Amino acid sequence: MDTVALRRAVWNGSIPCRIELDPSESRVFDAVGPYFISLPRMSYIPLYMAEIYRFFTPFLIDTSVSCLENAWLEFETVPLKWHWPVGVLYDLFTGRDPTVTSADEEDEHSLPWKLVLRFQNFPIKHIMRIDSGNTFQGVWLNCLKEAAFARNGHAKAVLGLSKSESNKLWEALQFHNFDHFWNINEKILSETVAGPLRSFSVRVYVPSTPRVIQQPIPPYVDNNEPQTVGTALNSLLPELFPSKRTPVLSRPVIHGVVISMSTPLIELFPIAMYPDGFLHITLAMSG
Repeated sequence: MDTVALRRAVWNGSIPCRIELDPSESRVFDAVGPYFISLPRMSYIPLYMAEIYRFFTPFLIDTSVSCLENAWLEFETVPLKWHWPVGVLYDLFTGRDPTVTSADEEDEHSLPWKLVLRFQNFPIKHIMRIDSGNTFQGVWLNCLKEAAFARNGHAKAVLGLSKSESNKLWEALQFHNFDHFWNINEKILSETVAGPLRSFSVRVYVPSTPRVIQQPIPPYVDNNEPQTVGTALNSLLPELFPSKRTPVLSRPVIHGVVISMSTPLIELFPIAMYPDGFLHITLAMSG
């Protein structure tokens, strides 16, 4: 198994998006044309908001109100949480089962992903404002520390980075540079591989609910067998995963791919983890 090649393939995944300006925000009567952009699955909305904002700026009623700090994207009237990776947002909110292909061109979840840019009535109960680039950087860095703590019982691998390494890691995320990012992220992950792994840093998202499950997932089950996707989900959500081997009510999705229940987490995690250090799993409900 070529770990680097698989990581690169995951890193290069993207979601083509069609972004429209909400009509109430526009100063022109005619419909404003959409902005098309391909967002990397392994990236985050705030890193592309300035580019999106520049496109729509000439059409805004009042840029003192419709400013970048007040901007947010929504999907089917639901504000998108900007601190969640793009791939997680798409898989969760569309709820698509990647094993099912629709021949209907009018399928509401067909690509490009249709999003709406808004400014008025900021949904403060659902998402935080991005006051500056430092806001997102701080939130992302805290997630990285939290993930390291979940794996090792401490965050020394992140806290021990030099200022230069921390800056390079952040810049690699900003510019979506795989080689630069993994040159440093490998150092963070190697402490987990070399030292005692306490648990996996995993988050599971239940569709159509606000539930995000984050609990310690030990690397081995009681009989000292490697923890698999199926055994982990059975322990976290037995009501949705009554079987450890067969997806009965729901299928686990990572990076837009349905993952086999028998996949060992020790093999999956170093390949499929997101830039915040977590393995994010969304669910495609059966039926």
